[in-house]
Amino acid sequence: MDSGEARMTTLVAPTPEAGSKQAQIMEAAGTLFLEHGYSAVSMDAVAKKANVSKATLYAHFGSKEELFRAMVACECANSVMSSVWDEAMDLPAADGLRLIGRTFVRFIASPKALGVYRMVLGEVLRQPQLAQAFYESGPAETFQRARQFMAHMADKGELAITDCDLATHQFFGLLKANMHMKLLLCLSERPSDDELGRYVDAAVDLFAKGYAPDKS
Repeated sequence: MDSGEARMTTLVAPTPEAGSKQAQIMEAAGTLFLEHGYSAVSMDAVAKKANVSKATLYAHFGSKEELFRAMVACECANSVMSSVWDEAMDLPAADGLRLIGRTFVRFIASPKALGVYRMVLGEVLRQPQLAQAFYESGPAETFQRARQFMAHMADKGELAITDCDLATHQFFGLLKANMHMKLLLCLSERPSDDELGRYVDAAVDLFAKGYAPDKS
């Protein structure tokens, strides 16, 4: 990951009140995007699904891309991943890695997360800005928070990491392995939580040993 990517900022997620027009719109858009794909969904269809006028829709979201970005950012802000970072920082390195890892694999293996990934991958050549919006609003934030964890553990002397970008890439690579690809391609069923936990424990053990401080 280059320094420009490391400095990437993410979209601030909206916080619509339950039952509000904005919440109705985002829920309707999410349902339609996942059912039909981004390109096939019009703002007219979103307005109809949300039971709002087009004027109300455009008062909240100026374009379909803006609506998509807001939807993804809101989903990420409210996902299980958002709750783990502070807790992980206060744990020993291996325990923090295990907490991050278990939460991450359960999230990426969820039907909703897989549906969003598939939708974006299906549009990437026609709508490259969609992929950028998705990356900035979701995976980039997760990567940066994990990188901060790596730097924190390196500063504490619990992990001997000199390149936090590389270490973070390696850790997520170990977690996803071939499992995530097979799920995206519908080539396997979602592993049980016990199986996912076994994958994470093996990844954490390997990573922690590889970056263990020299005790000599």
